[in-house]
Amino acid sequence: MSKTKENAPMHEKQPKILLVDDNRKNLDVLSEVLDNQFVLLFALDGVSGLQRAEAGQPDLILLDVMMPDLDGFETCRRLKASIHTAAIPVIFMTALSETPDKVKGFSLGAVDYITKPFQPEEVLARINTHLHIQRLQQELQVKNTTLKAKNEELEEKNLLLADRETHLKHLVEEKTHKIENITLALVNALEHANALNDDDTGRHIKRIGVYSAFLAELAGCDQDFVKRIKLYAPLHDVGKVGLPDTLLKKNGRYSPEEFIAMQNHVVLGASLLENEGIDLMARNIACYHHEKWDGSGYAEGLVGEAIPLEARIVALVDAYDALISKRVYKEAFSENRTDRIIRQDAGKHFDPHLVEIFLAHKPDIIAIRQSLT
Repeated sequence: MSKTKENAPMHEKQPKILLVDDNRKNLDVLSEVLDNQFVLLFALDGVSGLQRAEAGQPDLILLDVMMPDLDGFETCRRLKASIHTAAIPVIFMTALSETPDKVKGFSLGAVDYITKPFQPEEVLARINTHLHIQRLQQELQVKNTTLKAKNEELEEKNLLLADRETHLKHLVEEKTHKIENITLALVNALEHANALNDDDTGRHIKRIGVYSAFLAELAGCDQDFVKRIKLYAPLHDVGKVGLPDTLLKKNGRYSPEEFIAMQNHVVLGASLLENEGIDLMARNIACYHHEKWDGSGYAEGLVGEAIPLEARIVALVDAYDALISKRVYKEAFSENRTDRIIRQDAGKHFDPHLVEIFLAHKPDIIAIRQSLT
């Protein structure tokens, strides 16, 4: 059988096809059709076909149905039952045209039928179609494997990121807790120190914290901002610890030199709160709460929204509490007089939007003052 030998030389890019048929003439016919395009393997019965399939790993198998001993159906069943050959597409070759026979072949895992006598164009068309499908399936399998590996890698990275995020969150919470403790310690120390000299100053710094949080919430600030400003607003005058009592309690107007010294408390306050472990909001309040909306304030002459919001809030409530309270240098002003002064200074000293909100909620402000007086 001159045409039933495996063709040589073998080309790596040529698909490999196993032909299984007990009729040598059929193999010769198929060899004539396929020889120039494919690497061909041959088997004359089902048993040797199974052996050649497992050893040669063809890309496709053409399998005769009607063979003695082990017919094509049983051969196909065994091919599909083996992990080594299950993925190889099988095309049955048969003269049978009955539908039940074809259905049986498909149920066993065959992908197609070629009817004898062979038509060369049909044989080539069906083989090329199923080889193309096989290549696409293999490519898809490779891509799926790669995608699965990438997904597993991504999941591992996500787990690492989640662990790192949790760790960082714990660090932030720990640092925040430490900052809050430091701030509370400062506030308590200030209250105690002020209570020794002036009991109302201690109540003043408490009121500033509560006023500030209330106004911040009315202005639409988030809860984190509200919580922090309540904590840090009482530190607005922390720089005054560096000023002499004779200056702080002077009954009368300051001389130009004394006024410059008094203004310096914002610089001292900012310096005291400059440690990297302390929230920037605390420093902003101490440093900028004497800035004015029109730029005429101190110490940097900031204008409008260039002044941090927390400092604008504290500037307003601090001024209100100073006006409405008795001081060594003045009597307490009435609510009406205080409101007129604040309204006149909207857009000059104070943020006009904050003034509008503040005055619209005066009953609540008064209630806060009365509860902390």
